[in-house]
Amino acid sequence: MTGSSTGSLLIVTGDMLGTLVAKGQQPPAMQRYYNPAACFAQTRFFNWQQEAAPEAFAAQMVQATPAPGIAAWRSGLGDISIRDVVSGSEMLAGWPGLPAQWLQAARDANPVAVRAYDADAAGQIGLELARAMAVPCLVSVHNVRGIAANVVAGADVVMCVSDAVAFAAVAAGADPARVVTVPNRVDRQVFTPQGPAAQGPAGSPRLLCIARDVEQKNLDRLLAACEQARLKQPGLTLVHAGKSARDWSRWPFVTHFDAIPHAELPNWLRWADAFVLPSLWEGFGIVFAEALACGVPVVTSRRAPMNAIVTDQWDGLLCDPESVADIARAICDIAEPATRARLAAPARTASEPYDIAVVEARESALYSTLTQPHWPKVSVVLPTFNRAGLIEAAIANVLDQNYPNLELIVVNDGSRDATRQVLDQVVARRNDPRLRVLHFENAGLPTALNRGFEAATGDLWTWTSDDNAYRPGALQAMARELMLDTSLAMVFADYEVRFQDGSRKPTCTGPVSELATRNVVGACFLYRAEVARQVGVYDPGRKLAEDWDYWLRMSKVGRIGRLARVLYDYGDTPDSLTRTRPAEVLEAAMAIAGTPAHWDADYHAQMVRLAGAYKWQGLAWRSLRAACSIVSHRPLSVSGYKALLRAVTPMPLLRLGKRLRGGHAN
Repeated sequence: MTGSSTGSLLIVTGDMLGTLVAKGQQPPAMQRYYNPAACFAQTRFFNWQQEAAPEAFAAQMVQATPAPGIAAWRSGLGDISIRDVVSGSEMLAGWPGLPAQWLQAARDANPVAVRAYDADAAGQIGLELARAMAVPCLVSVHNVRGIAANVVAGADVVMCVSDAVAFAAVAAGADPARVVTVPNRVDRQVFTPQGPAAQGPAGSPRLLCIARDVEQKNLDRLLAACEQARLKQPGLTLVHAGKSARDWSRWPFVTHFDAIPHAELPNWLRWADAFVLPSLWEGFGIVFAEALACGVPVVTSRRAPMNAIVTDQWDGLLCDPESVADIARAICDIAEPATRARLAAPARTASEPYDIAVVEARESALYSTLTQPHWPKVSVVLPTFNRAGLIEAAIANVLDQNYPNLELIVVNDGSRDATRQVLDQVVARRNDPRLRVLHFENAGLPTALNRGFEAATGDLWTWTSDDNAYRPGALQAMARELMLDTSLAMVFADYEVRFQDGSRKPTCTGPVSELATRNVVGACFLYRAEVARQVGVYDPGRKLAEDWDYWLRMSKVGRIGRLARVLYDYGDTPDSLTRTRPAEVLEAAMAIAGTPAHWDADYHAQMVRLAGAYKWQGLAWRSLRAACSIVSHRPLSVSGYKALLRAVTPMPLLRLGKRLRGGHAN
């Protein structure tokens, strides 16, 4: 969407404008930041705090006169940023309502959407303005703390800078289907390995840390770790920049600046051998990506989102932020020239997802789905076999999705119960043109899927099972992800297992990097029809593992991505394949993976699971044979002897033990 909107984007911020101006951002750059690809005719800033701004911004400011009660309400909230979640009742306590003058001023700006920065006071005001004007509201959340529950719950889209922030927003009450991640951006033409280096202090290794001196940044442990590391690396020197009240003379190896001008930051990164910041938590941590863009390896925490930006032993080193010894270990490791060189080599490439052009393209596409949605057609195939008692609810689950462009193709794979009669009744009762039912002789799941997709007319394809269910908005969330990232061939999401006793277990899918060794995709996915046609049909010779085989083939044609949201309920029903034929499912998966040349850890774990599946399926002799094979190949493996003990234990005792442990005996 480039300049296609005639209206404006109304921006409601706390101090975002003043912060960017302080960093030297001028109106042209500000326009690009707030309005990438000229999605809107103009951007207008709703100046509810009467924020001082350069004269150049005067024409873009929507001046909101002081309103009775707003200041008292804001003061009553206190410092929201130090709290994890602010409840709706807390947020609205003392809220005086939206002043009429504010609403008129906002309407005069002719907005087609409102963007509120952060789910705090600005978020509340932005949400109220959007509701009053009946335009969509996007709330961008930048930290894992200070999230107002009612703001993220009421927003049309919650834009989070990382999956860590997304998890926090969902935990606060945001609808997972409305949560989108758009990372912070790095100008990789400015942050580059080429260019002058700052004239910093001599030493080796040269470490740089840019951080405010607050609990979150973990500077006490960092300094203690540096002192430990200097016992092995006496030449270590650290440059720290950030607001701080401590007496830095206690650490003679540290050069401290209250601030480094943003324009000089690339020079300081090029001076450094490594960037070091073991934060306890972050919303994103743009400086990590900036360091990588300059080709500088990073030492940071083994916590999200840091471990999503920096990959351990690839472009940096991850450590336990609460262990001084582990931070010191990482510093000593990166002090070795060979290690630094190895980690620095891929660092620049690792920053590509945060390139300003990449992020702007994603953000402008998000604006398009918000203001001018054009949803591609989704074809859902629902194969069924002897599920007369489940099929109607499964059909309702798909058709009741809030997706505006949908078709559902039910494939009756030769059911011998009353499934056909139930389907006829559902078709007659619903009279829904989106629903089609196909009847065939029984041929198995892969063939049923192929028959369904032969009839599909959508741009995006997926399939589901009659004992599972999409959560509201699941299809829209996955379709939006494919719209935001045109390089993706397929996206998959997390799910929650529903057990017969009513208990639930959230299940994280991924990572994509492990797809070659195991099926990491799960049961909730959506892929492009054009890519599926290149991949071909589901292989009837891969029954019970036809999905994994298909994902592996798809990964060779296009890129697969994970959407870290729970969007699906997976039913652990008594007649499911994982219940009734667990060993055969594992055997099929192991056939795809193949037997490795050496008995590695992955194969060992698969054999342990297979021995257990044989036992629960009543194949005691196969279980014993598999357990003996495990012990013979790994005689020191505790899990092997556990498998052997399970193989010779009578089933009644195993079931009793599992019930006593609160497990689900399958």
